[in-house]
Amino acid sequence: MTEALRGASDGAAPLVSIIIRSMGRPTLGEALASLAAQHYRPLEAVVVNALGAGHPPLAPLCGTLPVRLVAGAGALGRSAAANVGLAAAAGDYLGFLDDDDLLLPHHVADLLTALEGTAGAEAAYSGVRMEVFDSAGHRQAEVELNQPFHLASLRAQNYIPMHAVLFHRTLWERGCRFDEALALYEDWDFWLQLAEHGAFVHWDQVSAIYRNYGHSGFGLCPDEGAIAAGRAALFEKWRQRLSGAELAAMLAALRDEVIPRPDGPAARRVAEVTHQFGERIAALEEAVAMAGQLAQQQAAEGAASAQALATQQGELAQLQGQVARLQCQLAEREAELVALRASTSWRLTAPLRAWLTWWRGKGR
Repeated sequence: MTEALRGASDGAAPLVSIIIRSMGRPTLGEALASLAAQHYRPLEAVVVNALGAGHPPLAPLCGTLPVRLVAGAGALGRSAAANVGLAAAAGDYLGFLDDDDLLLPHHVADLLTALEGTAGAEAAYSGVRMEVFDSAGHRQAEVELNQPFHLASLRAQNYIPMHAVLFHRTLWERGCRFDEALALYEDWDFWLQLAEHGAFVHWDQVSAIYRNYGHSGFGLCPDEGAIAAGRAALFEKWRQRLSGAELAAMLAALRDEVIPRPDGPAARRVAEVTHQFGERIAALEEAVAMAGQLAQQQAAEGAASAQALATQQGELAQLQGQVARLQCQLAEREAELVALRASTSWRLTAPLRAWLTWWRGKGR
């Protein structure tokens, strides 16, 4: 176990602080609940009031999870809110969670395991499932962000979501801060600062959910102008800190798509194949639905036919029973007739019957 993970001198497990920059959205309760469900303890939630006046009060506990609400001077920008949270956090390890995102129950434990298993590691990140929603709150797409660490690619594009990372507080103590001059990409800039102190450990498991509602300008209808300006500001800052070789490696990584770009050729090919498969799947689903309807219709017709057949068979059985009874009656009458003809009285009255027959014929 690394020195950092030994925790306090008394051998206690290290405290982890998760910082939530809150605008008081209704989803804050869900974010806190996902923290309360973490398998790891000790853990605290540091909620930064970025809204200012009007932020709802919070209970000191969410389940058994300690919750602290801290504030700056009024409303806070994204970077300022993150810095207020870093200054207030008491944990040996620090991480972030926006108030509309979620952590899966094993997230903190997984990242501590990754850090514990890598000598000298001070930052680790996991995979994230991004769910993209439209303005009506309907989920429209789902993407898994789970790429291995590659520094040149990270300098070219940000592929590590904010709440994917857990890092040691010594990185903050060494001067890593969120740049309050950046309107966008403050998390990307912060990761680049952390990466100057060593490589990130990649935990190859999805353990967080990024619910993209477009609040930060990224979504189904992104603000392209703001995005371009934000990227330009970040590159302007970092081009002065990188060597020519590092800039060349960054451009090569972007060209070769070592980490596929969300809008790059590889992603477009995946999107095209996904669309083609989607069409095929839709066609198959339609065919299956039609087959199901036909099967139901045939089953209904078969049931009706079976009912009609059963009715006819019942009527036939009744008629067969009547025929059998009549045949029995006929047999009884024939037997009586045979017995009568064989009797003495029948023989004695034979002349009389013959005379009656002659008389009837003469009368005509």
